[in-house]
Amino acid sequence: MSLFKFIKQATVAILGQGASTAAEAAEVAVGTGADNEYEIFISGVPHLFRDEGDCVVHFRAEFDSLIQQTAFGSKLLPEVFPRWTKVRVYDEKGVTPKSVAETVMRDAKQQPTQSSPVEHKAAQETHDGRGLSDRRGSAIARTAHTTSHEEASSADYTVGTLIEWGEMEFPNRKQGGKPTYTSFAVKLDTNNGVKTLQGEGLKDVLADARSKVGERVGIKRLYKEKVLAFDQATGRPIFEKGTQKQKLWDRWVWSINRIH
Repeated sequence: MSLFKFIKQATVAILGQGASTAAEAAEVAVGTGADNEYEIFISGVPHLFRDEGDCVVHFRAEFDSLIQQTAFGSKLLPEVFPRWTKVRVYDEKGVTPKSVAETVMRDAKQQPTQSSPVEHKAAQETHDGRGLSDRRGSAIARTAHTTSHEEASSADYTVGTLIEWGEMEFPNRKQGGKPTYTSFAVKLDTNNGVKTLQGEGLKDVLADARSKVGERVGIKRLYKEKVLAFDQATGRPIFEKGTQKQKLWDRWVWSINRIH
């Protein structure tokens, strides 16, 4: 028995407190960047492992959506900071945050392939018609990486300070439609002025990276993928004339990293 565990059990016996390790873990703030915390992404979802001395507690991040005030009114946007949900307590002898993380990663690889929460959300929106036009720029969330040097902006890579993000209005260049359409967008203060990037998937990479206004980041447009086309207003499939095959639209895939 470790000295820490012995002292802990003696204290409980003296004070008559039977609180479990799991209950104590719930009372302590999670995700503060403390030295006893180890955070990694598993299947696109943030996981955190915290060393409690005599055990390791495993948490999984969940992102709630809240109504937030933006320059264009109240919008339902995902929180950029996660709510940590306890998954399991590991009290085997010799466990460490890294060893538990490796076990969880290994178990995840052995399980049947499942879509991540972000991918599932995107697929659901494609099915029911919400946000499906993608405004020519949706994205699958990508793990946020940190870089120690600043890279220059290019056509597909933009470096700047986050000013704001939310639903914004853009001119519709398609003939016969409404003059404008609404899309999720991000505004960056770059060396060449304010630049706006649009795409429904940007909200997911911002959430995964836990980005904050005022941070300096690099956002990269990676590549396009094909998605089934649905009418934004009705949610019905859009078919090609003559062939009656459902149309395919292009969707952008993005990534984001912090600049230090």
